[in-house]
Amino acid sequence: MKLLREPLVHFMFIGAFIYLLYGVFAESIPEADDKTIVVTAGEVEWMQTTWQKRWNRPPTGKEFDGLIQQYIRETVLYREALTMGLNKHDQVIRRRLAQKLEFLAKDLVALIPPTEEELQTYFDEHQDRYQQPTLYTFTQVFIDPDKRGDATLDDAEKIKAILIEKGDAIEDPGALGDSFMLQNYYPGKDQIEIQKQFGSGFTESLLALSAGEWHGPILSGYGVHLVYISSVDEPPPPVFADVRERVVQEWTADKSEELNEKFYANLREQYTVVIEEPVEDEELILPEPAE
Repeated sequence: MKLLREPLVHFMFIGAFIYLLYGVFAESIPEADDKTIVVTAGEVEWMQTTWQKRWNRPPTGKEFDGLIQQYIRETVLYREALTMGLNKHDQVIRRRLAQKLEFLAKDLVALIPPTEEELQTYFDEHQDRYQQPTLYTFTQVFIDPDKRGDATLDDAEKIKAILIEKGDAIEDPGALGDSFMLQNYYPGKDQIEIQKQFGSGFTESLLALSAGEWHGPILSGYGVHLVYISSVDEPPPPVFADVRERVVQEWTADKSEELNEKFYANLREQYTVVIEEPVEDEELILPEPAE
């Protein structure tokens, strides 16, 4: 069983399965005299199932006939487009077919689900993904440079001195500063939330501050702030059982990408690539204008 879980075995299995699907389901390019369209039982079942999933009921006779006629119409136009060579040198078609093969390779990872040991190892290696953010509770007092001009920083120091002196006796610290479009008190905010409100510069400064005292002046895109951090709540380390479902999803996504790259690398080795230099156009000699 251990051998079946080796990445190389996974890759060989996926490659073989893709080519098996290709041999079974691939539609050969029709010959010029191929004018027969066969709507197989599998295609009929697929149409009925798709309709049932979308509308929660089977199609009526008229609706089912419409599905058949639409399939026939698409097939006729598809074959004629291939006959005319419309699929050649089309970047959209090239990209779409390449994406379908990549999606198929990625989806096949679900056929080999991870063991608990693999999930635990993945969780241990990526614990930072599942760590809850640190939460900051703080108060800010805004000093408006547009209002105070050259006195902004001096006024900020004076206001900070008052805040430190009076401490908890001040019920509304924000009243000592200037009116501001945002609030003065922010309970339990993480780094991303703070950055959305005040910008990266202010946030970086705030994260370096100690709790329990007034700091500043601190600059933001709005102006100057005095900041008091009431508490910094560090969350406990993540527990695997609490985030197991997310670990499964992210393990599957990463493993799909890994095996898809190996699959492509193996295919790429089978090709010789020649990149031709574009031929430079000879300089055009324009005729002289007639007098």
